[in-house]
Amino acid sequence: MWPYKAIAPALILAPVVLGAVTAPRAAAQCQVAKLTASDGAREDRFGYSVGVSGEVVAVGAPWDDDRGLNTGSVYLFERCGPLWSPGDKLPPVDAPIGAGFGRSLAVDGEILLVAALSEGAAYVFERGQDGAWCQAARLTGHDTVPMDFFGWSAALSGNVAVVGAPEDDDNGSRSGSVYVFERGQDGTWSQVAKLIADDGDSHDFFGGAVAIDGDVIAVGAPDDEELGNWSGSAYVFERDPDSTWSQVSKLLASDGGGFDSFGASVSVSADVVLVGAYDADGNDVFAGAAYVFNPEGPTWGQVAKLTAADGQNGDRFGIAVAIDGELGVIGARGDDDLGYSAGSAYVFVRNEDDVWSQVAKLLADDGAAEDRFGKRVAVSGNVALIAAYTDDDQGEDSGSAYVFAVGPDEDGDGVMDACECRGDLNHDWIVDYYDLALLLADWDCNDPHNGCPGDCDADGDTDHADLGILLGNWGEVCP
Repeated sequence: MWPYKAIAPALILAPVVLGAVTAPRAAAQCQVAKLTASDGAREDRFGYSVGVSGEVVAVGAPWDDDRGLNTGSVYLFERCGPLWSPGDKLPPVDAPIGAGFGRSLAVDGEILLVAALSEGAAYVFERGQDGAWCQAARLTGHDTVPMDFFGWSAALSGNVAVVGAPEDDDNGSRSGSVYVFERGQDGTWSQVAKLIADDGDSHDFFGGAVAIDGDVIAVGAPDDEELGNWSGSAYVFERDPDSTWSQVSKLLASDGGGFDSFGASVSVSADVVLVGAYDADGNDVFAGAAYVFNPEGPTWGQVAKLTAADGQNGDRFGIAVAIDGELGVIGARGDDDLGYSAGSAYVFVRNEDDVWSQVAKLLADDGAAEDRFGKRVAVSGNVALIAAYTDDDQGEDSGSAYVFAVGPDEDGDGVMDACECRGDLNHDWIVDYYDLALLLADWDCNDPHNGCPGDCDADGDTDHADLGILLGNWGEVCP
């Protein structure tokens, strides 16, 4: 049930500010911050689950020992200007030792859902008017038992929470199920549905991944064997006007085959379902792929297959997926660019012709072998959160998470537009006096080959045009 713990070499440590590290920006990377736990320790696995909604980031550390061995915790961060600062640390109020609180989580607005897998429960936290997060409910399925793996996956949209139990045996020998909870007008959370696959079979692992947006729920079943051993599938459920959830489609990859693990990750945003298949054939055998589905009448159909431009065998592209509107982020935790299984993530954008294209590859500025960067990803607006739960900054497998600015590249210059904060010369994501001082100190620089520190318009010199750009963007906070 728990992942194998690998030993990674020591990293060059960056300065920590109350659990948040402000990272220098690489030209096409757009890394905004590196987040770590203020009290992080060996084997906490901070980053085993992540979520982002607007100005709030949530990071799970299911092996944190503050309340007892492997009880777990969740750390919250909030954006204040250009910086991400630590907020509350949430332990479960009544979770037992070994609960694994933080194994999966989701955040949407003022509500946070956190699963405690080994306990077989999920907790709802709500933020009050004073800004504090308080536990509002403890959720369990009406018929769950310890071996159901209730809490393996979790998703949240508004007042609806979804929790996967991929070893539940309602529809065959441990075929899996998904529980749906809703908050009533009185603020009470209660179970409103239990979802099972129409054709569920033994050990499909239905509920191994879940996602929800509005009236659409996507469920992954990565061990389904319709197209071969562990080829995988995914299911789409929609809510009727009478609030009944019904299965409307079973999703299969058009080129699916054995051992693809299609459905190991899922995400949904409005009219798009994104499904990861981390062992599918992409640009190389077993490099991984992700598939895009749109509604076609009463059902959903595949419209695209996404692969990494530089994908290689074992990259595990698709191990994690996240989508928000026209923007998709896909993790590849086995990528070896920075060392064996250092990991990476890719950004895809849908254009007005409904075509999805890769616009960036994200790497950690301090990435190293066995970090598994990209094992978990989340996206909200132009903010992407990429976890590296076996990073070693605070001890072996202490874990970390990285914040990136992401988005389309409308001007075609090879850098995502969200990264381009014109006038921000010192790369602190705000245009202010520090940038003005740098520009004035560099005045009259003319070096088209090596560049000038005060050159805002990239024409090789620092002059009145650059000053105009800086003053025109004065006070801007990016991204």
